[in-house]
Amino acid sequence: MKLRWLSQAGFLLQSQGMKIAIDPYLSDDLAKLQHYRMTPPPISPSELNPDTVIFSHDHLDHYDPVTIAEILRARPDCKLIGVKSVCRHHENLGFDVSSFSTIKENDTISLGGLKITAVRAYHSEPCAIGFFISTGKSDIYISADTLYRPTLAKEILAVSGRKPSLAIVCINGKLGNMPWRDAARLVLELGAISAMPMHYGLFADNTEDPHPFKEFLSEFGIDVVIPDESSIYEL
Repeated sequence: MKLRWLSQAGFLLQSQGMKIAIDPYLSDDLAKLQHYRMTPPPISPSELNPDTVIFSHDHLDHYDPVTIAEILRARPDCKLIGVKSVCRHHENLGFDVSSFSTIKENDTISLGGLKITAVRAYHSEPCAIGFFISTGKSDIYISADTLYRPTLAKEILAVSGRKPSLAIVCINGKLGNMPWRDAARLVLELGAISAMPMHYGLFADNTEDPHPFKEFLSEFGIDVVIPDESSIYEL
């Protein structure tokens, strides 16, 4: 599997010729709420060209109607999967929901040789989920948006049945997300071999320096990759 960070909590997964986007925010639509991008989108929605888009919850930096509209104009057959709040929002905006499938905590779907399981998240959006993705060779946890809870690692592992080889976690510490110290604690409790920070570097009022996260986990022998939006990672 190939993985590309799209900024914030967005990722593009490529497996067996299929492109799967998770929470892509590729516009500057939040500028209307005075949240301006610090960097331009790393790719245009039409160039992204995913087969499937998956949404973890209904916040505008995760379900972005502007990005989705552009994706669907370029790729009308793109499939959408998300929690029920996103599906409802999508329908209320006038989009056709016939190609939208809902997912909830503990559900598992198979796409492009990947097994994707929705796992617990503690966030201000009640429907919010994270993802545990199995490639057959490696297992990846993507937190999406969540706060730390002492029970969270156990809840994730109970559903996944295995420890992740890579934990991708939010570190911004605002608006219902873990600060980097809690994110590092979660990585250790999950027993992950490696980690990647995300959900920073996009909005000046909602960002964090990823280097303390990396330095802290390095002391425990965890390999931490600070992602680059232009790089594609082989997993």
